[in-house]
Amino acid sequence: KAKDFGYLDSEIADISKVSEEELKKYDYPAVFRIVDTCAGEFHASTPYFYSTYGEACELEEFKKEHKGNSDIAGASKECGANDTKKENILVLGSGPIRIGQGIEFDYCSVHAARAILENGYESVMVNSNPETLSTDFDIASRLYFEPMNAENVMNIVKKEKPYGVMVQFGGQTAINLAPKLAKQGVKILGTSLESIDAVEDRKVFEKLLSELKIPQPKGRGVKSTAEALSATKELGYPVLVRPSYVIGGRGMQVVYNDDELLTYINEALKFSGEHPVLIDQYIEGLEVELDAISDGKDVLIPGICEHIERAGVHSGDSMSIYPSRSITKRQEKKLVEYAKKIAKKVNIIGLMNIQFIIKDDTVYVIEVNPRASRTVPIMSKVTGIPMTKIAINAILGKSVKSQGFGTGLYKTTKLVCVKMPVFSFQKLNRIDPALAPEMKSTGEVLGVDYSYKKALLKAFIAGGYKFDRRKQRVLVSLNDHYKKPALKIVKKLYSQGFFIMATWGTHKFLEKNGVPSKMIEKFMVDKLQKRMKEGRLSFVLNTPTLGKNSQTSGFQIRTIAEMYGIPCFTCVDTAKAYLNAVKTYDKGAKLNSETITNYRKKKFL
Repeated sequence: KAKDFGYLDSEIADISKVSEEELKKYDYPAVFRIVDTCAGEFHASTPYFYSTYGEACELEEFKKEHKGNSDIAGASKECGANDTKKENILVLGSGPIRIGQGIEFDYCSVHAARAILENGYESVMVNSNPETLSTDFDIASRLYFEPMNAENVMNIVKKEKPYGVMVQFGGQTAINLAPKLAKQGVKILGTSLESIDAVEDRKVFEKLLSELKIPQPKGRGVKSTAEALSATKELGYPVLVRPSYVIGGRGMQVVYNDDELLTYINEALKFSGEHPVLIDQYIEGLEVELDAISDGKDVLIPGICEHIERAGVHSGDSMSIYPSRSITKRQEKKLVEYAKKIAKKVNIIGLMNIQFIIKDDTVYVIEVNPRASRTVPIMSKVTGIPMTKIAINAILGKSVKSQGFGTGLYKTTKLVCVKMPVFSFQKLNRIDPALAPEMKSTGEVLGVDYSYKKALLKAFIAGGYKFDRRKQRVLVSLNDHYKKPALKIVKKLYSQGFFIMATWGTHKFLEKNGVPSKMIEKFMVDKLQKRMKEGRLSFVLNTPTLGKNSQTSGFQIRTIAEMYGIPCFTCVDTAKAYLNAVKTYDKGAKLNSETITNYRKKKFL
């Protein structure tokens, strides 16, 4: 349309010089077409829509055709939907499944859509991933296959005119859209935008915890390398560098000196965009987390999970246990007390996830997420508490108590479960298998039993780990930070009959501490590869030096181990858990499997 505005074909139109009135003449609004699921053979009436421009809109015709019909979605009849309410509610999904954000939010989105139908509203799902359950035709009243950005969501809002939008069930992707939608007058249901900012904005969050007298690691928000160096002088090393408003801990790293900080700060600044990079004291303690549901007054906590790996490993990559085995009654009381205080102060309505570190009997809050987390499906299945449904009801005005649940820590089962992350390093080139603050897992499995030892063994077996006691050789290579913490584990390995091979520095350390080992050189990668290929290694314990250099021998050893399916532990705590599972296996533990429904039948008296 350049000619219409007085430009020649060879000139570039400067839209900023054109008045809004003129532009409106050429403003083609988005229209929505039905996805033809019948390939043109029959009339398609499935509630799938995609946006386009300059064509006839099929949405209104579809609505007229199905007016008064609550069974547009196959789930509607099952959920007991009624036709009395004409309003609809938009649920934002998480977009494409990717590392750091996946099917756990798809689970939450599906249950959210069903709960909305139960409450008599039409549920409208917005998600761009056709491989997920949330985009099945029988989940919601209408589904839009649209990219998860503000422009596309607003196009849908203009057509649907919803009662409100729910952003807390689609992970960080949906949460990040909240401020952009609110600016354009969209009603955000549940936790308000101000409350979301209160826990996402560093300065506001620090002030909030200070007012509540809740301990937290000291930290600073920085926007440049100079500010980062200044912050570390004040905080002291080690520190955790992490961008804000990112998915899966992207760009996060524990650093121990200025050189390492300079290596990572630029990457973190790039990921963080206009938001500051957060630099926190790194407290190496026990990490625990809990999911809570708040109605603005009362808080329901289905359980507390404990991470096997110490702080510094992303929660998505950590093995975790429910119920927690290491925290004291006093610490448990503090965890519940802090969760209630935060939920009430921030005015959380719906789901909330809090991550804590416990060290020297002090409970620190490290992160609060005003949304569903990746542990919601696990806790819902194991405890039998329908967390998403309760949260939706709370958002729509029903108290937790009126739904028949107690408040505080609400125990319903004697089950023990162990969550084991699953990785795809064999399919992802040049990805270091080392566990770190940045999430790398692509899935998870669950070991469930009434015994922790059996649940742990089940988790390792489900995760693909083998227990072949014919292979007794173990390769150990430790960096200086983890030599002392790993000593007890290596001694246990030796006492259980494993033959220890160790790289030069580790060998000298073990020799000094009375643990026999055979010294090998790191640069003997070819010989190590041959042993791994022949299956002559039980597993590798390798705590990496910091850095993402794929040329280091440690990186190559870890990559080769993954290539040949040799268990490679880069965290001492994971290796310890594996040895406990080996011990249970050696004792001939009898494992049985039942449905989760049968497992849950044992209730607390």
